[in-house]
Amino acid sequence: MKALMRVFPGNATHIGQRRDQQDSFGLSNFGDGRFIDHGGYLALVADGIGGMEYGALASTIAVETFLERYQAKSVLREIDETLDNALQAANRAILEEAERRDCLENMGTTLVAAVIHEGLLYWRSVGDSHLYLFRDGRLGQLNADHVYARTLQTWVADGLISQNMADLHPDRATLESFVGLNEIRHIDSNRVPLPLQDGDVLLLCSDGVYGCLTDGEIIACLAQEPMLAAQQLAQAVLAKQLPRQDNLTAVVLQCRSSRKAKNDDSIWLLRFWLYLALLASILLSAGLLLLNS
Repeated sequence: MKALMRVFPGNATHIGQRRDQQDSFGLSNFGDGRFIDHGGYLALVADGIGGMEYGALASTIAVETFLERYQAKSVLREIDETLDNALQAANRAILEEAERRDCLENMGTTLVAAVIHEGLLYWRSVGDSHLYLFRDGRLGQLNADHVYARTLQTWVADGLISQNMADLHPDRATLESFVGLNEIRHIDSNRVPLPLQDGDVLLLCSDGVYGCLTDGEIIACLAQEPMLAAQQLAQAVLAKQLPRQDNLTAVVLQCRSSRKAKNDDSIWLLRFWLYLALLASILLSAGLLLLNS
C-alpha cells in the first residue's frame, strides 16, 4: 500500500564572512501534484569548493542542471535511474564549462540531493555536504563524507598510524570526491529506499552549518516549523560571530501523513472562518452603536 505523505520545505542561506557566496540550493515544484505522483519531492544543496577559481559557478551549474534533468523525468523512469542520470549530467555540465574557461580540475562542488516519494527517501551525495534525519528527538547523519579523514581512519584501523596522528593531520578535511571530475570518484547513495515516518524531518546543509553547531543546537532548531527551523539554524550560526564564517545553507523538509496534513489544513480553515465571523460580529456591533448614537 502506498504511503500517503506530504512534504513541507524551509530554507535559509547566508554568505557568512566570505567575499563570495559559493553555496547553492534548489527545490522541485512542491505544488506540482502530477509530477509528485511519480517523481516525488526533490531538494538539493551544493557547496562550491572555495579553493577553486569557479566554485560559485560550479555549485550553481550543478543545482540548475540536476533540477532540470530530474524534473524532466518520465513516468516510466525509476527514481534511482533518474537521480544517477541527473548527477552525471551535472558533472558533465561543469566539465564542459571548465573546458570552455580552460580551468579543468579547478572547478568543482559538493552536492547532496534527496527525493521523498510515497513515504520513501532516496539520496545521492558527493563531497562533504550533509543529509540528516531528525526523528523522535534524535539526529543522525545519513550520508558519508568523502574526505581524507576516511582514508586516515582506515590507516588507524590497520595500525599504520595512531589515532592522534589522524586527528591532527592537516589534510583530514580535504575532499576526495566532488562534482566536476572527469569521473566522480565516490558517490554515496541508498539503493534500498529508507521508509519515512509521520513527523520525520530531513536537513540538507553545507559545512557552514554543521561545522559550527553541535547536534544539540541543530536539534533545538529542527523542533520548529520547517521555514522557521531553517532560519533559526542560520541565526544560530551567525550568532556565534566566528571569524571568517563560511557560507551557510540549510534546507529543511518536514514529512506529514496526508491525513494529518489534511486535518491541519481543516483546522486552519476553521480558524479562518471563525476569525471572519468574529470580525463580522465586531463590525455589526460597531454599526449598531453608530445607528443608536
